[in-house]
Amino acid sequence: MLATLGVLRLGVYRTTPRLTKRAALHQRREALKFSSASLQAKVDSFRKDVELYLPSNGDKVVFATAWLATDNAFVALMHEFFPEMLKGLNLVAIDTLHLFPETLECAKLVQEKYGKAALWKLPKDVSTLDEFEAKYGTAEDLDSADFDFVSKVEPFQRALEECQKEILITGRRMDQAAQRIELAVWEEGKRTLNPMVGFSWSDILDCVDKYGVPINRGHNYAFRCTSPIEATKRHLPDLPWVKVDLGKPFWKTTDEELRGSPPAPLIYVFKSFGDTHTTVPVEPHESERAGRFVRQAKTECGIHTRTTSAGGPHGGGLKNLMVQDASAAQALVEATTRTIVLNERQACDVFCLLNGAFSPLSGFMTEDAYNSVVTTMRLPEKQLFGLPVTFDLEDVSDIKTGDKLLLRWAGEDVAVLEASSIWKPNKVVEAKEVYGTSSLEH
Repeated sequence: MLATLGVLRLGVYRTTPRLTKRAALHQRREALKFSSASLQAKVDSFRKDVELYLPSNGDKVVFATAWLATDNAFVALMHEFFPEMLKGLNLVAIDTLHLFPETLECAKLVQEKYGKAALWKLPKDVSTLDEFEAKYGTAEDLDSADFDFVSKVEPFQRALEECQKEILITGRRMDQAAQRIELAVWEEGKRTLNPMVGFSWSDILDCVDKYGVPINRGHNYAFRCTSPIEATKRHLPDLPWVKVDLGKPFWKTTDEELRGSPPAPLIYVFKSFGDTHTTVPVEPHESERAGRFVRQAKTECGIHTRTTSAGGPHGGGLKNLMVQDASAAQALVEATTRTIVLNERQACDVFCLLNGAFSPLSGFMTEDAYNSVVTTMRLPEKQLFGLPVTFDLEDVSDIKTGDKLLLRWAGEDVAVLEASSIWKPNKVVEAKEVYGTSSLEH
């Protein structure tokens, strides 16, 4: 039985590159944002990025807001430094009909303070939760991919068409999740700007304080309990905790105020807000995203991963894994521990990955992605993908997770593959699920 291995990280491009001025600026800014720069340095970088990538009148620019602290900080910074651009751009919000009441309250405060009305979109042909459940079913009964499509992706696509979107702005940050750590300020293929990418959670809190940014009142709640409660159960009613309104955001309280008297052994707080059935409070030291999409394998709602324009690449952007810097390519090759000569089928898959033909894949599938595609025909983030794309080897006994492998084809170095997932697939199950038969004749 063959073993399967992934992920392909980067392709090796053998020609000498020419960096553009914009690319050089981008690299300089990324270096700044990875440093322990002050809030002022982050704001200065934000301003330069906005000036570089956005039209001064904001025409056909869309900012997708979920009324989170980072989103509201973006609006505050635009109001402070680019008021005319803020007037011209489109502020788009999606009401899934499953939002927290506190989120809707926060949305009203932001719109009123900055004089910027949002373009709201709801699931098609419904305007209340009862109508949603009558037409589509309950959130618990719907498959998560179907729920996301009808409540978020489809309404968002309608909004983009109405705004004639040319540039999309998001509030995503690198420190929010491992899946975002390599997020760029500017995504050329998607025409997407991520101006808050280098801000940390603490930067956002400093920004909230400095500019008086409205935030969700749910940040004031503390849930005190005596023992841990599984994240997958924290959405349930009548849990063994005491909910307390602290009267101010949890990060502005003392430990005594947060824990109460006598001190509660364990505290949960809301650091982020999505839909009520997939968002739970987390411990104060945990990431914002730790409380999102509980009971689900995905890490994004679909707006950032499943929204595409007509004729656009699957997943919204064409993946380009080629390394054009000759020294960087050489460094990748020198870091490899083993060389593998590809067969024709493997080479075909490698070149498809490198040039974006398998977008939104950025490498061979991991075991989790493989299992998801085999059983549901969807990637973990719920994009449709009909067949698994994996790298198979007869013998992996001398390969361990983290190893970098040099892939060669026709006498040339073509790619470096980092082994992040090594497993032995069940080919009978794969054949049955993917092709509908386990007959040896097939």
